[in-house]
Amino acid sequence: MAGDPGRLVGRARGLVATSIRAVRTRMELLAVEIQETGTRAVRDLLIAGMALNLVLFGLLLGAVWIVLAVPAELRRLLLGFFSLAFLIGGAGALLWLRSEVAGRKPFLHATLTILKDDEQALDKKHRDEQT
Repeated sequence: MAGDPGRLVGRARGLVATSIRAVRTRMELLAVEIQETGTRAVRDLLIAGMALNLVLFGLLLGAVWIVLAVPAELRRLLLGFFSLAFLIGGAGALLWLRSEVAGRKPFLHATLTILKDDEQALDKKHRDEQT
């Protein structure tokens, strides 16, 4: 019998259970994406800290070098060399960080893509049922 209330209740429960599983799966995916984003943010901060430390260390080392060890005729050459080496290292770290950040997908990209695919699949299924 098509209008059997027990059968309708069973179908409704099945639909609710399926919906709950779908929402739970999407929430798990969201949690994973948030965790990955946090991990990347910490890594980016560490790289930025490394770059800053290299630049500052380069400046400090250059100043100490002049004061302690360099004869008068070589002071400018060695100061420039060490300062330039550390500044290039710091700039390289910043460029590395910039290239890493530029190549990333937007926040929650995978979750939004899957939700969009789900929506399209449900729309197609609904249209097929109507015809």
